Amino acid sequence: MPASSTSLRGPPKFRPRSSQDACWIPATNNPVRKTFRRRFIVTKILAGLSAFLIIAWAVIFLGVLPSQLVQAQAEPFTATPADVGLEYDDVSIPVPDDYLSLSAWWIPTSSETPKSVILFVHGANANKQDIYFGALEYYAELTSQGHHVLALDLRNHGNSDPTPDRLLTFGREESRDISATLTLIETLAPGLPIIGSGVSMGGATLIEAAAKDDRLAALVLIDPLLDIRSAMMGGMLAITGLPKSLLKPTLWSATTFFGLGDADPTLLEVAGSLQLPILIIQDPGDPITRAEFSSQLAEHNTGVLYHLVPPAPADHPVIVQSGRWGSHVGAFHLHREEVMGEVNRFLAAL
Repeated sequence: MPASSTSLRGPPKFRPRSSQDACWIPATNNPVRKTFRRRFIVTKILAGLSAFLIIAWAVIFLGVLPSQLVQAQAEPFTATPADVGLEYDDVSIPVPDDYLSLSAWWIPTSSETPKSVILFVHGANANKQDIYFGALEYYAELTSQGHHVLALDLRNHGNSDPTPDRLLTFGREESRDISATLTLIETLAPGLPIIGSGVSMGGATLIEAAAKDDRLAALVLIDPLLDIRSAMMGGMLAITGLPKSLLKPTLWSATTFFGLGDADPTLLEVAGSLQLPILIIQDPGDPITRAEFSSQLAEHNTGVLYHLVPPAPADHPVIVQSGRWGSHVGAFHLHREEVMGEVNRFLAAL
């Protein structure tokens, strides 16, 4: 066998470490490797934390928040018409096609010669008491002027039945509640004209109903919802206090996945085509249902009488209490005499 064969070399001889090995350091104690390892671990932790934050943001802003925007929230009752000295009856209204029963208050005027019936429709997430608007005091004003009042809880609100999904459709589906209510009013006060009066989403609901049902003689709309996207953004800003740029993805999610897509025609277009007298009372600083849309409607529909109330001072108790919701549906609280003057003149001219 050749002498170079490794089998004849025997075990390697031990060579003592020389001065050339003085710089040798075990790998486990190498500071460069330790620093690299620490940075690698920190990078992995930061990457994991970033991924968690992105997922959490997506869940909250693309899932939870938009789903809450389109679901009706319960508002408890704290008073009834009796608390402002009004006699009333609780009435139920069937909506047979939707298998729903609606709750309402029938508040008759004491006048021996009633002039009309005012069908009042509250805003989103409110009820027939509508404390945000001051509805009970509004009913007292109307009945004192010789008008019966029927105050309705829309589906998914107040004491009315919920739908299986409890979704708000901002007037589209809720308008069927109005048609059912008009049928009841015709039995309670036959022959009297019926005027719809609504605030915010209640205004949108009456607009949708008036386009399909000619039994409404006129509309009195206070800070009406005429643009869903704008109102939803205003509502999100009021609820969260976050910058608009952070909430744009939430609005996109709500319109794409949660049923808030643009209607065709839009509410503004539907209202513009109505052929009946309409009074709009608008607060110029309303951050939710903005005045620009009411102004556009008044420009395009000659049947609209448009009244802009004075801006409210920032230190007014109503504005302070409302927080980021500002003067939304606050015109009656803020300018009661002026609002009722406009309403009474409008109703008297019909």
